[in-house]
This record gives sequence, C-alpha cells and structure tokens, in this order.
Amino acid sequence: MGYLIFALRLAVGALLLTAGVLKAHDGATSTAITIAGYRILPQALVAPLAVGLPYFEIMLGGYLAIGLFTRIAGWVAAGQFAIFAIAVGSLVVRKIPADCGCFGSTLPTPPSWGHVTLDVLLGCIGAAIALRGPGAFALDRMLFPSGYFTSEREAHSP
Repeated sequence: MGYLIFALRLAVGALLLTAGVLKAHDGATSTAITIAGYRILPQALVAPLAVGLPYFEIMLGGYLAIGLFTRIAGWVAAGQFAIFAIAVGSLVVRKIPADCGCFGSTLPTPPSWGHVTLDVLLGCIGAAIALRGPGAFALDRMLFPSGYFTSEREAHSP
C-alpha cells in the first residue's frame, strides 16, 4: 500500500505543480480573468485569489510529491478538488462556456461533466492519501518517526 500511496502522491503532486506553474507563468491578470469568468466570487476576492492560487498549488503539489505533512496536504488537496468540482459543475449547469483555467491559458478546457467527474476522482485520491499516507519515500517518515503525520498502520510498520 505504501508504494501505491507514493505513486498517487507523485501523480497528484505533479498535477498540482504543473497547474500552479502554468498559472504563475500566465500571471495574475490572466488568472483573475479566468476566475472572474466563473461568476461565483465577489470581485473583491478575485484578485487576491488570482495572486495566491498558483503559489498555493505549487506549495501543495510540492508537499505531496516529497511527502511532507502528507496527511494534511492530502485533505487540503481533497478539499481543493471538491471546490473545483463544484465550481466547474456550476459552469455546466449555468451553461457558461468559460475556460476552466486548470492549467492556465496553455490548455483551454471547456467545462463538462467529465471534468467534474475527474475533479471528484482527484478529490477521492487526495482523501485516500490523507487516510493511508504518507506512503513510501515520504519525508514525514524521516522527520516524524513518532508517527504524528502517519497513519496508525504506517506508524507501526517496518
């Protein structure tokens, strides 16, 4: 199970790192236009979110990839993907053809139920990482040998 969680950590971490880097490369203005296109948040929140979201995704992806604070990062990723699923679902229901902006302007992605399903699946993977983490090759295992950031099963396994 530890190797499976490791593979999932790497996959979700790489996905978040890529998404964050591409949004950061686009810049806050482009990210703000995409966020505003969802027509969900008050205008006062759009700019701060556009500035912070790319770096938050980079940080979260990095934590998952290296296995640092893995269980917390898994829950945060699960929550983030749930929010993304709800936001994209709202675009589909309201028939707003806005770009999801998941990977910045590099990969324009129209909203669809398939996209919502993928976000839900990624949220479930984040929850699995949180429940079963940190997995193999995690910094948590080296830095916190007492098992504080590991599951009960992993804290007592060799």
